[in-house]
Amino acid sequence: MRIALDVDGVLANLIEPLLRLYENETGVRISVEEVDEWDFWRKHGLSKQGFIELLIRTWARWWEIEPIEDDVAEDVEKLNQLGQVDIVTQRPAKTVSYVKEWLSKHGIRYRKFTWVPPRTTKAKFGYDIYIDDSPKLAEELNKLGKPMLLYNQPWNRSFGETKVVRRVYSLDDCIEILEDGGLV
Repeated sequence: MRIALDVDGVLANLIEPLLRLYENETGVRISVEEVDEWDFWRKHGLSKQGFIELLIRTWARWWEIEPIEDDVAEDVEKLNQLGQVDIVTQRPAKTVSYVKEWLSKHGIRYRKFTWVPPRTTKAKFGYDIYIDDSPKLAEELNKLGKPMLLYNQPWNRSFGETKVVRRVYSLDDCIEILEDGGLV
């Protein structure tokens, strides 16, 4: 089984340091719960480029980004026992080296690191299962009938479960589902 594992919002708790940096730079406080849609930055007057630059500045301080879960390395290791885990992440190219440093610091082992450039979709990579927090990817994979475990976040709560997209609340949930034979 080939498993595509996302980073931001699944392994790395990027949103909290990103929002702290935004508040430090602008004086505007946004809570995590207010990030209730994928392109939340639009509601707060940020341009797409402004958001990308904020993302880059946040990842430039990669050592300050905490894992989403305390036992993230152990859980990824269990996923590695169930299949071939690749990190599949779409992000600004400038952040790739920071992400690799972060993964190494936290002892997260994977088979391959795949950077997905902008205007490309993760769905084209043909994985057996995707573990991701993107509601846009969930919509796309649902249409294609490809299985996805949607890691619960405020920005994806409007997406309902389907036959092939199932909401999970932890990597342990992912492990349990995959041990039981997956989604379909």
